[in-house]
Amino acid sequence: MCATHRFNNQHKSAPTPTRSLLWPVLVTGAVGLMIGLAVWSKGQPETGGLGTVYANQGQEHIAVDAKHAAYNSFPATSGPHVAEPQPWGVFGDEVPDEKLVHNLEHGGVVIQYNPRLYEGSIDSLIAIQKKYPNKTVVAPNRHLKNTFALTAWRRLYTLDSLDETKITEFIEKYKNRAPEHFPD
Repeated sequence: MCATHRFNNQHKSAPTPTRSLLWPVLVTGAVGLMIGLAVWSKGQPETGGLGTVYANQGQEHIAVDAKHAAYNSFPATSGPHVAEPQPWGVFGDEVPDEKLVHNLEHGGVVIQYNPRLYEGSIDSLIAIQKKYPNKTVVAPNRHLKNTFALTAWRRLYTLDSLDETKITEFIEKYKNRAPEHFPD
C-alpha cells in the first residue's frame, strides 16, 4: 500500500453517531415547526374581512331533532347538523340552523332577514340569490337582533339595512371557504 493511500485513510473521519443523526433531527424539527405554525395560525382569529370569525364547532351529522351542544354564534356558523342540507334558493319560512349549517359546510352562504325589522321588498335578495343559485339560501329569521345576518363557515356578518354591495362582497369573499367543496 502506498504512503499516500495510507495517509488519506488515516485522516478521514468516520461518521459519528452525533453527526449522522443531526440531519434527520434538523429536518424533522423543521417539518414539525411548519406543521405547528400551520395549526396555530388556523386557530388564530382572522384579521380584517367582513364580520366575526367563530371557532369551528365541527361537522358532526346528527339525527333530525337530536339534542346537541349550543352553537357558539347566532345564527350558527359551524357545528352539528342534519345529514340533508337545505336546498339552495329563497324560502318564505324559517329554516332550522341544523339544516343551514350543512349548507355552510358545503361552502354556501346563508342570507337571513328579520321580517319584523325589515319591511321592504326582498326582490333584491332574490336577485342576489339568482346570481349564486348553487351557493346561497335566503330565508326569514324572526329571532335576529339585526335586520340581516349573513353566515358562511365560521363567519357571521350582520347588517342593519339592506346593502347589496356588502352582501355580494361577503358572498364573493367567503363562498367555498369551508371543509367540503362543491361546484358552484
